Amino acid sequence: MNKMQFAPTRRSFMTGIGAFGLSLGAFGVDLAPQDAFKGKIAGRRLKIAAIGCGGMGRGATESLISAGCDLVAICDIDPSMFDYWEKKYPGIPKFTDYRKMLKAMGDKFEAVQVGTPDHTHAYISIDCMNAGKHVYVQKPLARTVEECELMLKTSLRTGRVVQMGNQGHPGVWRYKAMRDAGVWGEIKEIYSWSDRPIWPQGMKEYAKPEPIPAHFAPDSWDCWCGPSADHGYSSAYHRFKWRGWWDYGCGAIGDMAVHNADPAFWTFALGLPTKVAADTYGEGPVGVAYPKKSRIEMSFAANQWIPNGIKLVWTDGGIKPDMKSIAGLEAYAATYAASEEARKARKAKKEGKPYTAPARIDPLVPTNGLIVVGSKATTIGGSHAANPVCIAGDKDACAAALAKGNAAAKYSHYREFVEACLIGDLEKCGSKLSYAAPLTEALLIGCVALRYTGAELSFDAKKMCFSNHAAANAFLKAPKRGDWDFTRL
Repeated sequence: MNKMQFAPTRRSFMTGIGAFGLSLGAFGVDLAPQDAFKGKIAGRRLKIAAIGCGGMGRGATESLISAGCDLVAICDIDPSMFDYWEKKYPGIPKFTDYRKMLKAMGDKFEAVQVGTPDHTHAYISIDCMNAGKHVYVQKPLARTVEECELMLKTSLRTGRVVQMGNQGHPGVWRYKAMRDAGVWGEIKEIYSWSDRPIWPQGMKEYAKPEPIPAHFAPDSWDCWCGPSADHGYSSAYHRFKWRGWWDYGCGAIGDMAVHNADPAFWTFALGLPTKVAADTYGEGPVGVAYPKKSRIEMSFAANQWIPNGIKLVWTDGGIKPDMKSIAGLEAYAATYAASEEARKARKAKKEGKPYTAPARIDPLVPTNGLIVVGSKATTIGGSHAANPVCIAGDKDACAAALAKGNAAAKYSHYREFVEACLIGDLEKCGSKLSYAAPLTEALLIGCVALRYTGAELSFDAKKMCFSNHAAANAFLKAPKRGDWDFTRL
């Protein structure tokens, strides 16, 4: 896929209906759920098929069923995932290759749930959109920037609804209410972090191939690899451990920044970074796998919400914001640590186990979070757009604004997708593609910076490339392997 095929994608998107959705959704114009169309879909249920039906795929499928879907088929490269569903839906059609499912039963369902590893999200989603299916896809949206662009282009061309699975997104309305009330004042700094990874990272070479499990179908491993490189089957990749490998996952930032930093990206319309730099704390540039811990600093251009621009700092692997450099954080961390010990004590009592309180309780910053530092107030919030807590500034003003935001934050992430599909509205979802794509792209640009530690990369959002480091642009491209080639879709 050449540059001329890649670069125009966002331009064509921005001149289409998607540009309208991006500007509205990102800038927080009132798109709160409406009830006017409810009569049109009363009693209708969406027919779906699940592609990847274990782990998060299982949870998402069950949530979609509860939100108004009927499950008509399941697909997973690992047949052991079928046992759970067979007990719930005896005789449900089962496949190990989603392409065969589309061919055999494509007329039986309207949408798919894609709960596969990161590196196959885009290919499967685009293939299904071309087959006329709406797509609910797990986060992060894709593994490369070009894949996100291709998903945008395909959604606009086919008119298929796509929702990314950052389930806490309805909570961004809490942040919008606080922004509109001006409680932060001028935004000075943004910090987001996670304790992840909880899977292996820091590997320096690919795992030694192992025999493919006997219960896999002949083409199952080929399907698992999709467009990414085939390094041979290994339990070091499948299952779940794939996220730490460059070719298959997006590391800790891809896993949790989609949840933790989501409110900042949406509320302040951050878009794509202009500059990005990364530190791996002595591990050196990333090669075959993501580092055990990292710090990624992104600079964003000025807009109406951040008139002087802003820097967002992401950290993972146990690296958290400095308690002494952020007003109110150390006091909050002391309160949080005490509450955690109280929770442990309650749990021990409930389980009938002994509990001994520590002699000293040190301040503790939560394992996941988002801090917004403003000229008037500073807040801290947890993952999935949880309630932000004012740790410095006018706490009463923050609480009043938050009370208004909570009313709009109660809408169902999964129900949004179902309703959007039933009425055919690409922009109905909160985590719609016109927002989820640039959010994911920003994080993926951060991932590329991990390969060039010690350097500051400049990103040109109009040309969708790094302007000062030509070699880095190769890592923005969609992969291809044999017939798994996006140009064929």
